[in-house]
Amino acid sequence: MKTILKAKYLVLALFVAFSFACSPEDGEPGPQGPAGIDGVDGADGTDGTDGTDGNANVIYSSWFGPDGQTFISNGYISYAEFEVNVPELTNDIINNGVVLVYAKLSNYVPEVWPEGHIAQLPITIGGGTTDHFYTYYVEESNINIRYRRDGPQPEWIFSSTNRFRYVLIPGNTGARVQQIDYSKMTYEEVINHFNLEL
Repeated sequence: MKTILKAKYLVLALFVAFSFACSPEDGEPGPQGPAGIDGVDGADGTDGTDGTDGNANVIYSSWFGPDGQTFISNGYISYAEFEVNVPELTNDIINNGVVLVYAKLSNYVPEVWPEGHIAQLPITIGGGTTDHFYTYYVEESNINIRYRRDGPQPEWIFSSTNRFRYVLIPGNTGARVQQIDYSKMTYEEVINHFNLEL
């Protein structure tokens, strides 16, 4: 019993001696840690430093329509199409970035297409006697917007009240392009995400 008690005191004495031997003055100071993230609206009312503009590389158009455009429209082709010249649309954006095209249509009754509603192409509007299809395809410097309906038509035309808008997201805007599927986001979510003008 005395041997066990002596061993406990010996361990305790070594622990106390080791604790005093390792004081904070003995080591060299470590390297400076990274700066903290700026706060927003602190208790004193100050605001943190603004970050960089998230839409620096994003290219977007104002709303435009088919007015004054040349249409491909006949019974053989069976669709109407107009071309929008977009000089910023490069092969790099087509191959590595994201191209989004939105429509704001006002030639349908509110039950079919509510006033002010905006949706991403391609769009199919159905439920009545005829289905309407809006699609697009891209090539360097151009976006081609196409419209067709089910069944034979005497002519294929866009309504003059149709409005469209494109958003080009280059592939070099960082990893966020790869991580986020912008085609799954609503128009409002994309606009807010990049802080774009409505």
